[in-house]
Amino acid sequence: MERATISVNNVLETIIERRNTVRFNSKPVEDAKLLSVLEAGRWAPSWLNKQPWSFIVVRDVDLKEKLSQVVPTVFSKGVSEAPICIVVVVNPEEDPYHHVEAGAVATQNMALTARSLGLSTGWIGVFDMRNQRNSSEKAVKQVLGLPKKLRVVSLLPMGYANAETRKPERKPLNQIVHSDRYGQP
Repeated sequence: MERATISVNNVLETIIERRNTVRFNSKPVEDAKLLSVLEAGRWAPSWLNKQPWSFIVVRDVDLKEKLSQVVPTVFSKGVSEAPICIVVVVNPEEDPYHHVEAGAVATQNMALTARSLGLSTGWIGVFDMRNQRNSSEKAVKQVLGLPKKLRVVSLLPMGYANAETRKPERKPLNQIVHSDRYGQP
């Protein structure tokens, strides 16, 4: 690959600036911003445009507290503190082969849009490939009363961050990009 300079634009800037936030302040999220975030999730790509997702917007303090008790501990405070927690649910019957990717892409679209609007999010993946009885995903489904056939891909607590999160390290492109075949620089 030629040595070139990266062309930075608004989208790439937003991607680079997005962080996983685990602590939020109590400032409410404006309805127009929430709707924009949900619209971004709606416009995520999916295989054959199946759109197998649903988004549950959780604002109820008691429900957020119950959710905070079933996610990995590092995210607990964020779920209970964030004014909103969006739960990304997929229906495997609508897309048996790509429902997980569809839910992940919808989550990413929402996280990036939130960032572009000055909001912070904390991506919490709870999908359990083995569908185990005592998984976080099962616990989230129980808290929200979801039908058995639906699966939870992620939770996205959203609001205004208490503090900026430091920029994580990334591998250089020359370590992860291959030309024509794997292992070719």
